[in-house]
Amino acid sequence: MDSSTNTQSNTELARFLKNQRTSIVEKWLEHVLLPQNDPFYEEVKKNGHQTIVELINFLETGSLERLKALTSKVAKERIEAKANVGDFVHNINVGRSIVYELLMCSLLNDQLKGDGVLKMQLYFDQLVFLSVQEYTALKDSIIDRKNQFIQEMHHDRLTMLGQIAASFAHEFRNPLTSVKGFIYLLQKELNKTDQSEYYFEIIQNEMQSLEEKITQFLYLSKMRGLQDKLEKISLSSILKEMLNFMYPRFTETNIVTLSRVENDVFTEGDSSQVKQVLLNILVNAVEELSGWNGERKIKVSLKKNEENMAELSICNNGNPIPDYLLENVFEPFVTTKSLGTGLGLSVCKQIVEKHNGTISVSSTKDDTCFTIRFPLI
Repeated sequence: MDSSTNTQSNTELARFLKNQRTSIVEKWLEHVLLPQNDPFYEEVKKNGHQTIVELINFLETGSLERLKALTSKVAKERIEAKANVGDFVHNINVGRSIVYELLMCSLLNDQLKGDGVLKMQLYFDQLVFLSVQEYTALKDSIIDRKNQFIQEMHHDRLTMLGQIAASFAHEFRNPLTSVKGFIYLLQKELNKTDQSEYYFEIIQNEMQSLEEKITQFLYLSKMRGLQDKLEKISLSSILKEMLNFMYPRFTETNIVTLSRVENDVFTEGDSSQVKQVLLNILVNAVEELSGWNGERKIKVSLKKNEENMAELSICNNGNPIPDYLLENVFEPFVTTKSLGTGLGLSVCKQIVEKHNGTISVSSTKDDTCFTIRFPLI
C-alpha cells in the first residue's frame, strides 16, 4: 500500500471512529469492571472518550507520544480508587473488543477493515503496556514508602525498647546484688540441713536465671559497635569448648552430636560474647529436641568459605519453626517457646552484628539450621 492510499485509509478509519465515539463509550461503560462507589466514575467516562480521541490522533499522525499522558492519569485514578490491575487490563481489552466488533460490522470494505484491525491492535497493545507500566510503578512507589515508614517506626520502637530495657535491667540488678549478698551471709550463719541446702540451691538457681535475663536485656539495650576489648579469638577452640560444656545436657536428653570443625579458624572480637551466642543456640536446640519423639540430632560445622568468612552452622532435627515466625525470629520478644522471653536470638543477632558478622536461619521438616558468618583474620 503506497503512502497516499495509507493516508486515505487512516482518514476513513479516523472518520469512522469519530462518528462511532459516543456509542463505543456507552457500550464500553456497560461492561467495565469498577469498584463499588468508584470516586472517579465521571473521569472514567472522560477517559473512555479520550482513549478514542488518542486512537484517532494515532491514525491521523502515526504517533503514540500523547498516549503516556492519558495512561499516567488513568493509572493514578485507578490506584486511588483501589482498583485491581486485572480489572484495569480487562477494561482496556473490553474497549478493544467493542472497537473491533463495530469495525467488522461496519460498511467499510474488507481492505479497510483488515488495515484497521492491525493499526488498532498496535494502539491497544501500547495502551495496555503503558497503563500497566504506570500502574505498577505507582504501586511500587506506594509500597516502598509504606515499607520505609514501617522500618522507621520499627527502628524507633526498638530504640525506645532498648532504653526501657536498660532502665529496668539496672533497676533490677542493684537489689539483686544485695539479695545475693544477704543469701550468702545467711548460708554462713544458719545451721545447715539437707532441707535448707535444697532450698538454698533452688534460690541460687533462680537468682542465676534472673541474672541471665537481666544480662540479655542489657545486651539488647547496648548501641551497636563493639566497645569491648578486641582480640584474636579461635572460633575452632570456642566451638569445641561449648560442645564440651554442653555434653552433659546432650547425654541427659539422648542427643547425638555430629561435628565437623576445621582447625585454625580465627576472627576478631570478644570471646565471652561469642560463647554467649553459641550457648544460646545450642541450649535452644536441646530444649527443642527434649520434646522430640524419635532420633535426636544436632549437627555442628565450622569452615572457611569462599568469601573469606568463617561459616559456622548449628542444626537440629526437631520441629520446624513456623513460617509466620521465621522472618521475625531474631526480633525481640518473638519466641516459639510457651515460657520464653524471646530475647535470646535477638541478643545473638546483636552480638554477631557487633562483630561485623551475619546470622541467618532456615527451617524445613528435616532440620532447622542457624548459620553464623564472621570475618576471618
